[in-house]
Amino acid sequence: MFSDLSKWSYRLALCSVFALGGCASMMDFAGVPRAGYQANGTYVVSGEEEKLACRQIKDRLEILSRELQTLPQQAAYERENTPATVGSAIGRMFGGPDAGLDATKEYQRAQAESDALKGLLARKQCV
Repeated sequence: MFSDLSKWSYRLALCSVFALGGCASMMDFAGVPRAGYQANGTYVVSGEEEKLACRQIKDRLEILSRELQTLPQQAAYERENTPATVGSAIGRMFGGPDAGLDATKEYQRAQAESDALKGLLARKQCV
């Protein structure tokens, strides 16, 4: 059905996909920081964010600040209601009352991004 050349091409393409996926995993495994949210809960500013003007950074921080104010109420609402997914239910069973809550995860991510952007403001010497 397949010629030897097409079988070889298919296998090469398949190996390339696995190799490229492995490289991304190895970068995470090796602890090489990349832009965005990190496995340890921190946030690394991207090259595009580095280029932002002070006003743009402050605007993003304002948005994050509003999110940080509303997310605790969302977490309380989630805590009071039945978990929507099996993962959320298991997280609450074994990880404490705030484990498995989407709002709690979002709060942690917003806080990490906010901290990184505040650091960027300081490095850029924005007033």
